[in-house]
Amino acid sequence: MLMALGPFRIALSTMALEQMEDRENVRIARMDRARSMPTKQFLGLGDRELELRATIYKEVLSPGGPTQVELMRLWMRSGRRLPLISRSGHFYGFYLIEELTGEKTHVLPNGTFQKITLTIKLTRAPAGVTVFGIPVF
Repeated sequence: MLMALGPFRIALSTMALEQMEDRENVRIARMDRARSMPTKQFLGLGDRELELRATIYKEVLSPGGPTQVELMRLWMRSGRRLPLISRSGHFYGFYLIEELTGEKTHVLPNGTFQKITLTIKLTRAPAGVTVFGIPVF
């Protein structure tokens, strides 16, 4: 297992993780001033987005992969948060599945696809739990 997104396991037997893109920003407001250059003010943390790219080889390595993708779609439609944890034990936080894109290629004569390339976009969804004013999750 490479990562766990809630009940979903990202492993070679289900979906092989190829790339993980991590984007985070902060909120900065621009304030205009009379007879002077505008200034910027830090307002706090912004969004954190992760984009996971994985490949499922349905007939060869991961026969259960397409079922897991459909379960992810159901979870995405429910709008529930999922914890993301790596194999090393790093806790990334709670995330919402914002977008799930699947590209199916390598069609067999019976009409099934051998290869599915997935892109999973996750957006951080904090619970609002703080310890001494510091956001924890």
